[in-house]
Amino acid sequence: MKTKFNQSKLKLAIVSAIMACSAGLSASSYAATETATMTVSSSVLTACTMSTGDLTFGAYDPSTQANVDGTATITSTCTSGGGATITLSQGNNPAVDSSDTTPLRQMADGTNRLKYHLYVADDRVGVFGNTEATGLNVAGIGSAVTTTVYGRIDSTENTTTPPGTYTDGVLVTLTY
Repeated sequence: MKTKFNQSKLKLAIVSAIMACSAGLSASSYAATETATMTVSSSVLTACTMSTGDLTFGAYDPSTQANVDGTATITSTCTSGGGATITLSQGNNPAVDSSDTTPLRQMADGTNRLKYHLYVADDRVGVFGNTEATGLNVAGIGSAVTTTVYGRIDSTENTTTPPGTYTDGVLVTLTY
């Protein structure tokens, strides 16, 4: 008996066999897995900015023997969780050598001097110094912190000061 082969069926069978074999060869099979943890890290630095206002005492009259007070503000912004120390230099006309940690500052009009002090609090007891130990610590909260500088022209130290316009420049340093 003669079997009649249909050529198109034969081609279809061959193509199907090739496809089945190639599908089996391309399918991946995994026998095991491996894992590892990738460490991700960064460091957050403390950063600060600062601005200062002027301290203007107003008129001082030595004959009244009255102190003259004034204030100025320092605005600092430091990274939250950080901190800084504000120090004030002895000014352009220090009364004693520049190594003094409790400075007596002086405004000048030519060779004449008008002594004054800068304090950390309204009671004008703690002198605002020029070292980290005598400066003022401020906390970093991520937003502006206002620090008030309290100044005083002490009448007992300036009884013979001649008339004039007295000025000084104090360097404000923010160390963080």
